[in-house]
Amino acid sequence: KYLAWVLISPHLKGADYDEVLKEAQDLGFAEADPSADVDGYDVRAKIAILAKLAFGTTVPVDTIPCMGITNISVIDFAYAKSMGCTIKLVGTAVRQSQFGEHDGALSVYVSPKLVPNTHLLASATGCGNAVAIDSANLGIASYTGPGAGRYVSPPCVTLQLP
Repeated sequence: KYLAWVLISPHLKGADYDEVLKEAQDLGFAEADPSADVDGYDVRAKIAILAKLAFGTTVPVDTIPCMGITNISVIDFAYAKSMGCTIKLVGTAVRQSQFGEHDGALSVYVSPKLVPNTHLLASATGCGNAVAIDSANLGIASYTGPGAGRYVSPPCVTLQLP
């Protein structure tokens, strides 16, 4: 929900993790217990859904390897910046394939990644989410939008009600 906020704010401000987390909570971008976000569980649930939609394969959420952001520091951001990159917590679902899109194993995982500043995923800031889909027929298609906050979350919850 607020991963981009936590991941981009230290980079912009030189602030430490606890300070940024408190600010995100005060703004309504983070839960009182942020473990679902910072440990990557929210991204893991989202990538399981996207893997099902993209590849038609159900991947049980608890089988997806997941590494969160709690060990990412301001120094990591400085190093990434020196390479023209930023750090984002990324959910990845990719078909391992040599000869086409449907002949290999499906690899699904969540981990912090270096993302070039020119890539769409680097542009997700604040509480924004971004999805980049790369396929043989379509090329790269990108989708962005808000992922948390008092104006975004209530309509989404209402849409999910039976």
